[in-house]
Amino acid sequence: MYNLKYASTENYVEGVIVEVKDGLVGIDLKGRMGSWRVPVRMVITDYELKPGLEVGFLLSYPEVLGPEINEKYSQNIEHKRLKEKEMEEKE
Repeated sequence: MYNLKYASTENYVEGVIVEVKDGLVGIDLKGRMGSWRVPVRMVITDYELKPGLEVGFLLSYPEVLGPEINEKYSQNIEHKRLKEKEMEEKE
C-alpha cells in the first residue's frame, strides 16, 4: 500500500453474480466494466450465493508500481501459455 504514488480514489461499483463454483464467484460489472472472479471467502453475505444476485463494492484504479518485470510471475504466465498451446495441438 505504501508503494502507491496517488491517493485512493474509490468508486462505488455494482455487478451481478454470473457464476458460483467451488470456492469461486464470477461477477459481471455493470457499466461495461468487464468481469471479476474472486474467492468465495472474499464475498460478504448473509444469503446463499446464486447467479443473478446483485453485489456492490468500492473499487479503485490499478496503479503500476514500477517499471521492473516480476520475473517469477512472467515465467509462470509463459509456462501456462505454452501448456495451453500444447493442449490445443493435441486435440
